[in-house]
Amino acid sequence: MSDVTIKLSMGSFAVEVTGPAEYAEKKVEELVGRYFGAGKTNVAETTSVANALGAGGKQVSAAEFLRKVGHRNQTDRGLVLGYYLEHMKSQSNFTTSELGGLGIEVKQPFTNISDIVSRLVSRGLMMSSGEKEGQRAYALTASGEEYVESTEIKE
Repeated sequence: MSDVTIKLSMGSFAVEVTGPAEYAEKKVEELVGRYFGAGKTNVAETTSVANALGAGGKQVSAAEFLRKVGHRNQTDRGLVLGYYLEHMKSQSNFTTSELGGLGIEVKQPFTNISDIVSRLVSRGLMMSSGEKEGQRAYALTASGEEYVESTEIKE
């Protein structure tokens, strides 16, 4: 049986447990019980961004991923689509052109993708990561990934 990793964030509390599924679920429930009192959390019922990444091994479209993860504004949409490129398309980095093109593909174009990326960089959610095809490339920071992963999933 292979190991699983369960990540759970609740406010400023975050825990990550790796091991066999039964052990990981039990340990997360134990930690949640210890730090949040009597309320028992059934880890099998919690939904995370990782769970939204394609049930049954099927590829999730960018539009479907964006719909499931949700977003409040264009800045959040840029971050979520950057996460999609890194985690679903296995890209180590991306350009503003790629991000803008993905916005058009999901039929939610950005008004000014360069400005949005600049805001995300200044907030520490994205960072410059060299060049790609003659353009500056970007990648999500650990904080950017955490922000997306802590987003409530819409069913």
